[in-house]
Amino acid sequence: MQPYFFPYIGYFSLIHSVDHFMFFDDVQYIKKSWMSRNRILNIEKEEPFYIRPTLIKPQYKALLPTVKLDRNEQWKLKILEQLNGYKNKAPYFEEVKDLLLLIFERKHDYLSTFNIESTIEICKALRLHTKFDRYTDYNFWFEEKPNEGDWGRVIAKEMNATHYVNSPGGESFIGVEMFNQCNMKLGFIQPELKSYDQLNKNFISGLSIIDVLMFNGVSTTSGLIKSYSVKWKN
Repeated sequence: MQPYFFPYIGYFSLIHSVDHFMFFDDVQYIKKSWMSRNRILNIEKEEPFYIRPTLIKPQYKALLPTVKLDRNEQWKLKILEQLNGYKNKAPYFEEVKDLLLLIFERKHDYLSTFNIESTIEICKALRLHTKFDRYTDYNFWFEEKPNEGDWGRVIAKEMNATHYVNSPGGESFIGVEMFNQCNMKLGFIQPELKSYDQLNKNFISGLSIIDVLMFNGVSTTSGLIKSYSVKWKN
């Protein structure tokens, strides 16, 4: 999967569902995507809003590993200020703030590195023991560039995988035929996205993992992550 900025809980369910999770970081950067923003809750207005890092303006069609973060890192302070809306309301505010301070105290020059390392740090807190690496850690060489939707299978085959799991959105463009030909099972994660008390009349699902942690804490969030199934294709 592409490395996202404080992704939603379903991303962590996907991580939990596999033994080996690879960050597919060698992709084109897409502005206004989950690569560089996510949503948290404005409790007073009962609506979500975006948090995001400040980037040094990427070049046209830049690859994600080349996208740099602003060096003054004021965006980290801004996010912490934005999270103050949870203070005195969300029961696990201090616990989550400590985790974010641990993440923010480290220097990162590149967006992809921050996204990857912050996700791994959250997984450590949640006691997810999946093996992590990134596509750019390897010197893969393919005679022909894989078609869109076939990258996962080709990489998984190189890794001698027997099963490959993707996000729900992948079902619309990843076909099972090629997986069957190489005796590999193809599955799609089906996260339940259970509701929890957000101090709102109406529950807003799919927010950043930060929101889930604020209202549930590390222990309960770890259980929520495990609420999923995998839809295996034949």
